[in-house]
Amino acid sequence: MAQIAVLSDLVANQIAAGEVVERPASAVKELVENAVDAGATEISVRVEGGGLALIEVQDNGMGIAPQEVELAFIRHATSKLRTLDDLRRLGSLGFRGEALPSIAAVSHLTLHTRMRDAEGGVGLVMEGGSVLSREPVGCPPGTRVTVTDLFFNTPARLKFVRSLQTESSHIVDVVAKAAAARPDIAFRAMVDGRTQWSTPGDGRLETVFAVAFGATAARTALKLEAVHADYSISGVLALPEFSRAQRTGLWFSVNGRPVRSQALQNGVVDGFAHAIPKGRYPLILLSLATDPSLVDVNVHPGKLEIRFSEERDVREFVSQAVADALQAGMRPAAVKMVSHEPNDSDGEGARAVAPPVVAQARPPSSSSIAPGGQEYRTASLDRESSQIAFALAQPIDVFSSLPLVHETVETQPTAVETGSATDGATAELRGADTHPQMPVGIRAVAQVMQMYIVAQDADAVYLIDQHAAHERVLYERFRDEAAQRGWLKLDLLVPLTIEVPVREFGILNLAREQWIEFGLIVEPFGEQAFVVRSVPHIWEGLDIERLVKDVFADQVADQLGVDKEIGSTRAMRAWQDRLIMRSCKAAVKANQKLSLMEMDALLQSLSTLQNPFTCPHGRPTAIVLTRQQLEKEFKRSL
Repeated sequence: MAQIAVLSDLVANQIAAGEVVERPASAVKELVENAVDAGATEISVRVEGGGLALIEVQDNGMGIAPQEVELAFIRHATSKLRTLDDLRRLGSLGFRGEALPSIAAVSHLTLHTRMRDAEGGVGLVMEGGSVLSREPVGCPPGTRVTVTDLFFNTPARLKFVRSLQTESSHIVDVVAKAAAARPDIAFRAMVDGRTQWSTPGDGRLETVFAVAFGATAARTALKLEAVHADYSISGVLALPEFSRAQRTGLWFSVNGRPVRSQALQNGVVDGFAHAIPKGRYPLILLSLATDPSLVDVNVHPGKLEIRFSEERDVREFVSQAVADALQAGMRPAAVKMVSHEPNDSDGEGARAVAPPVVAQARPPSSSSIAPGGQEYRTASLDRESSQIAFALAQPIDVFSSLPLVHETVETQPTAVETGSATDGATAELRGADTHPQMPVGIRAVAQVMQMYIVAQDADAVYLIDQHAAHERVLYERFRDEAAQRGWLKLDLLVPLTIEVPVREFGILNLAREQWIEFGLIVEPFGEQAFVVRSVPHIWEGLDIERLVKDVFADQVADQLGVDKEIGSTRAMRAWQDRLIMRSCKAAVKANQKLSLMEMDALLQSLSTLQNPFTCPHGRPTAIVLTRQQLEKEFKRSL
């Protein structure tokens, strides 16, 4: 066995650099965090050659005291904490004292720093972690760190570096996420002499959202505000139509720190569950504030991931906040019209036209007073049309008790005004109190392809997917019924016996007591089967055996899947949602002919919903062509 020896400072710093400085973007992240902790209000990042040739981070923060300049490059020297209790209640981004010595160990580094009340600054030049020179310099208040020849003495690290363009993109992403976490700080990132990111530091997440995701998404984005006993949320989210196939649009920060968090991600996905299709992800900037003692930021070498003491609570809180924001601001999808004009401004031959603002209609409620204190008057409605049932081979009379339409004052949403990504874009978004709905005066004109309803009002033409629309009607009806009055059960004349695998029997037997309130009553029959005696009444006329087996499969998946700590409250809500989704299979199908009266009844019912614009699976129920859009396409507005 070889003799045990203490590593030299150089080797130890290079090992630490391998953990802290994984790639050029890691160095930028550490330097930006130091600038934020220094109280900077302006931070500028300049890189060349993917960050390998040059990284320069300059801030206007408090600077470093002259007598502490060299001390800043000693491992574990930090001004952020003194005791273990400080770590439990950490309020700064950096805290380990590894960033500067780790970066200096694998580069040529120059530091210029000056405290705000000092007459001059200090310049320090280092190579591979060793100080080459120190001298007084003239420089503005704050700190400028210049890093060149990154990884010059660790060539093995260069093998893991991607293309220069990829590395530059990662660096811009670091700056962008930092700006989203601290919108009160002005950030600028220049790559090879060109500005790639710029925000003014006006303190508004809306501004950062517009720069990050563009003016089109920002123009109709929604504000997100929520308060919990232990947490508060602020944020901006795009409408479901802007969803992506990747998670790149999920930006999170906690207490001003850009983070990755499975709890936050799952909460957002849960909140969008019935607004976008599975496998799609929204665009969102979400900032969460909480007591630092409830968050562990020391679980990842690069401080990228965090852990909450109550992951489940955070997930549920975020999910509800996102769902509420969506409910308050959904609207029909716009139609992209092909333009044949030679000077098309977007260069792609197509442009999206926003749908019209429509009269609001609140969802049915047991009270006639809206949450904001406004009193609603019920409008007279032809009872014959409101009691029309679809001529379907199913016993559910879906329109037998349509709620009366509510009259409200029309509210105009505020449009976003944005500039380019480099001129400090600003955005004014609709507040959470906006509740756009399908217009109450919409009337059916025809059915096309036995799948879509063509409808109109005074300002627009609507195309409605009859199956998706009816599915949404049923979903909200069943959901409200479960929340307000509980579920009615349907006793089976002939009980149904269903066999299950032995390993699943115990799981299902423990869960069956929870199902009673939903009308599903099962009893054990031997050690490998259940007898189904009652089902939810909304299953009448459907394939009951298949639906019960689906519920069994979902319950087992919950217990055996990765989300074992979902919690009893959330598990019951998730199970209830799935039960409702099963019920939505009663919706009218495509290729089913409808009369005008049936179509009108469906539209009237759709106009009263909380979210009429997507089915429970996230597909759109309607798209719109505005009068202005049609006149422009037919050259009538010239």
